[in-house]
Amino acid sequence: MFFQHTTMKLFYALVIVLYFISCHANDNQQDNVVKDSVIRNYENIPLQRSSVNPNAVKTYREEVKSFETTDQFIVSLFETKETFHYLLKLQFKNLEVKDTLKVPDFGMAPSVEILKGDTRPSCVVGFLDKNKKFRELKLVYFENNKLKVRVLKHYAVATYQDTVTTTFGH
Repeated sequence: MFFQHTTMKLFYALVIVLYFISCHANDNQQDNVVKDSVIRNYENIPLQRSSVNPNAVKTYREEVKSFETTDQFIVSLFETKETFHYLLKLQFKNLEVKDTLKVPDFGMAPSVEILKGDTRPSCVVGFLDKNKKFRELKLVYFENNKLKVRVLKHYAVATYQDTVTTTFGH
């Protein structure tokens, strides 16, 4: 009888502790969602541009000197008909390469940027977020007599729907 009574007390104590932990875990989860999520009320950006600028919107140039020649490492971004897509043109040592750049739709007009890379010659292509912070997308560089493009990061936009949660006992 004593064993059953003690076991029942432990069981009820455990249920009460788990109840309080679960209540506070939900509070912490909700705090994390707010901190890690981007909550926005954004303007509607058309998916197609009404007019496409034929000139490069951004260009990065780097002069590379060797004993025989001086070459220009050039990376340019051009608008396409699609608002969040750009044409990436690369030139170096008589090589020309084309690639694409897709900027995520964060509810604002895209702002692309090209920054100097760590190695010579190279650059990092990306975009500015709403706080004007540079977000890298691709690394452009020259290696083994080839122009190369490497994806550095991927970005995605997700839409979350609020759900109604009912908690009893609060």
